Amino acid sequence: MDNIIAAQGFEHVAPPKRRGTNIFVPGKGLPKGEDPLIAKQRSVQRSAEETLLAAPIVSFDAHVGSVLNDPTGAIGPNHYVYAFNSGFGILDRSGNVLAPEASLGTLFPGETLGDPVVVYDNFADRFIIMEFSNSPNGILIAVCQGPDPVNDGWYTYRFNTGTFPDYEKLSIWSDGYYITANKDQNSASTSQVIFALERDNMLTGASAQMIGFPLPGITTSGFYSPGGFNATGSTLPPVGVGHSVVYMQDDSWSGVSQDHLKIWTTDVDWSSPSNSTISSPQILNTSAFDGVFDGGSFQNLDEPGSGPDLDALQATMMYMTNYRRFGTHNSVVMNFVVDVSGNDSRAGIRWYELRQTNDGDPWTIYQEGTYLQPDGHSAYCGSIAMDSQGNIGMGYTIVSSTVYTSLRYTGRLATDPLGTMPQGEQVVVNGDSEENRGDGRYGDYAQITVDPLDDLTFWHIGEYFKGNNVRRSHVVAFKLGSGSSDTEPPTAPNNLSASNVTSSSVDLSWNASTDNVGVTGYNIYNGASLVTTVSTTSHTVTGLSANTNYTFTVRARDAAANESGASNSVNITTLPAAGCSGGITSFPYSEGFENTIGAWTQSTSDDLNWTVDANGTPSSSTGPSSAAEGSYYIYVEASGSGYPNKQAIINSPCFDLSSESQASFNFKFHMYGASNMGSIALEASNDNGQSWTSLWSMTGNQGNSWQSASIDLAAYLGGSVQLRFNRITGSTWQADIAIDDVELSIGDTGGDCVSGDVELSITLDNYPQETSWTLKNSSGTTIDSESYSSSTPDGSTVTKTFSGLAADTYTFTINDTYGDGICCGYGNGSYTLSSAQGVIVTGGDFGSSESTEFCVESASAMLRTNTLNGEETDLFQIYPNPTRERLSIAVKDHQIENVQIFSMYGMLVTEINEEGPYEQIDVSHLTPGTYFIRITSGDQKVTRKFIKE
Repeated sequence: MDNIIAAQGFEHVAPPKRRGTNIFVPGKGLPKGEDPLIAKQRSVQRSAEETLLAAPIVSFDAHVGSVLNDPTGAIGPNHYVYAFNSGFGILDRSGNVLAPEASLGTLFPGETLGDPVVVYDNFADRFIIMEFSNSPNGILIAVCQGPDPVNDGWYTYRFNTGTFPDYEKLSIWSDGYYITANKDQNSASTSQVIFALERDNMLTGASAQMIGFPLPGITTSGFYSPGGFNATGSTLPPVGVGHSVVYMQDDSWSGVSQDHLKIWTTDVDWSSPSNSTISSPQILNTSAFDGVFDGGSFQNLDEPGSGPDLDALQATMMYMTNYRRFGTHNSVVMNFVVDVSGNDSRAGIRWYELRQTNDGDPWTIYQEGTYLQPDGHSAYCGSIAMDSQGNIGMGYTIVSSTVYTSLRYTGRLATDPLGTMPQGEQVVVNGDSEENRGDGRYGDYAQITVDPLDDLTFWHIGEYFKGNNVRRSHVVAFKLGSGSSDTEPPTAPNNLSASNVTSSSVDLSWNASTDNVGVTGYNIYNGASLVTTVSTTSHTVTGLSANTNYTFTVRARDAAANESGASNSVNITTLPAAGCSGGITSFPYSEGFENTIGAWTQSTSDDLNWTVDANGTPSSSTGPSSAAEGSYYIYVEASGSGYPNKQAIINSPCFDLSSESQASFNFKFHMYGASNMGSIALEASNDNGQSWTSLWSMTGNQGNSWQSASIDLAAYLGGSVQLRFNRITGSTWQADIAIDDVELSIGDTGGDCVSGDVELSITLDNYPQETSWTLKNSSGTTIDSESYSSSTPDGSTVTKTFSGLAADTYTFTINDTYGDGICCGYGNGSYTLSSAQGVIVTGGDFGSSESTEFCVESASAMLRTNTLNGEETDLFQIYPNPTRERLSIAVKDHQIENVQIFSMYGMLVTEINEEGPYEQIDVSHLTPGTYFIRITSGDQKVTRKFIKE
């Protein structure tokens, strides 16, 4: 991951629980004594010493801190991603650190409010991290761009919700990600309290919609938390099957005559969101339960010592409400805390399995039970799930006046008596200290997920107290029974075919397989070698060698890792490689022309050579005064015999892009001089220089500043390409064009649209009163505009930031009433419109007006991580970058107080506190890699990335 901000120092104490205690009617409601279902559980009860459950497969602490944990985590094929109150971490499946704990602000700049949730969408092979925000009120979502949460980057989104979405929880469904929240308690039946997010778009980083729903007919009594059905297993519900939400209704509350569950189902229409609906609730009457503790307050359960009682987390469908599809039915399991004693002295866990025979049928209670801790302690904060065999696992917390908060798990096999958890209790970890806040807050939740590799192993994370003033989140993995998988493999795929063969790729497609439980993926083989595993019935194989024979087959696999027989085979021969011979294969490639042209070569079929230079060029009022990067640059001297209409070509080395899926060529250019100074073009050849295609060009004076250009090389992926700068001088000697800071990078090159803020900078000429500009949207509405007067100083620079632009196409127009632009007859004015993705347009030499059209994606789309503090300012520029020995800081007249260098994983590796000098920092001792230098000056902190070679 880029731009990691270490989590340490960002922890904050969670505020008091929101929106009051739960209100009940004294004396109202059943049962009047013990929970009616505990007798059945007592009949099969087993202590930890008598348990039938196997010992944990793995067991380890995740986060260790001093504030409320909000423990959440999910298991993927290769990673366990967890989060806590203000940060997140990434581990391997054994608990080893892959990415140390980072602030949530790494993903969401300046946002660390908390209540995070982590899920793994096994249907898309992506991790998702969510937190809430109050600036403004809303939900922040980060979707990993690929299966690797350490290296693949994240798409981040903001969805504003009006009122605050407290205790937000996320569930996965086929047509969206669904959010429930403790929101609008007094108007939940009419306000938007359930939200659907456009999952398909979020998985690709595109702009995504949000649709809100009320819960008609719901009764709430203070704090409340419904449960959204979360799809697990190997099969998503078909598109068109609505997502359901469930909430308990306690007859101790006013307006509820009998204990029951209410279930609502959505019907989402992303094409016409206004057509989306939510159903009236289905009512399922249940066995009596008492979900109220201590009059609805948040201090309920005894713990050792003299501290306050702990919050039982009442009126809450505990996370997650897990849904699974079987061949004969659909199941969903859920739980919430209940008073099992009748006098609020002991908590147990009421749990349910609901079933549905066909999609769209009413839900029925297949089984319900109340779990009673066998040794007389309270059991609460449960999290429940079902494996592919129908076994149910549940992790939970125990506590009493003699036992500190400790973690346990229990379960039932699919063949066990209904309504019971007879497998006993297994110890996970024991606590040894009391709650440290003074208000009884615990949790506020726990989470259980099912391993996508076998669809049998449960992974639970919960909070316990161990050590003085220490709160820990702990992860445990366990299986029920023998944990044996089914042994029946899927059917073999058929009709495998190949198309669109290139020198480095081929498209494969095939017909789907079937399985007794469900197909989870397809293994693609080249001969006997596994190429990759995919979940769809088509795939583009990349990274192939040119002019080479390949033989592909495909085999289906299921959750138990059974593999089918092979499909038919297809033989292909990749095309011969196109492009230049040889080539650079290690990227990113960079060239700063530091007293040399490096691997670039001067053309022998032109008129002039390019010259390496530092400081200013010999001619006056043209050329740069310094380099854009380092000390040197290259330019073409136009004076003397350098004009008119003289050509100067400099050729790049060959770039081998045969194995790359994305690439861009970036450089800085300087075009300052007379208006008739000529042109420069970037051209490309993929036939060893026999022909050249123009990729970019610029003509005329662009002002006295370095400008940026970024060129997408998508057309040359899969082969090799050579680039060249082709300079043709105009009719004047005042025309020294320069190039610097050349880079060819691979990876995400972004789209054609920009995102985030758009910046406008105008250096005015000697008649600022002639200049004005407008910004209009696609419907012609003026979004912003400005005109200048004679009171604006001649030659001054003005700036404007356009923030929060909606996704749309915009037209920027700059005007000059005299008709001579802002350069170059009466001053050397220029303007630049840019975004974080690069320059949109730059110029100055125009007539009466010049218009540029550009598009903006939603600000929520395609953000990898936060922008580094300070990248938007010229303060404390660093060079050279990359560097081997020393890193120089352009201090100018500022006072530096502290310099810190962090590794790419957020670890502090160097700190300089003593008084200067700070102009040069010795980095020779650092191992090669990416680092971040944070420079503190007064109340300003500037962070910049550099590469140590």
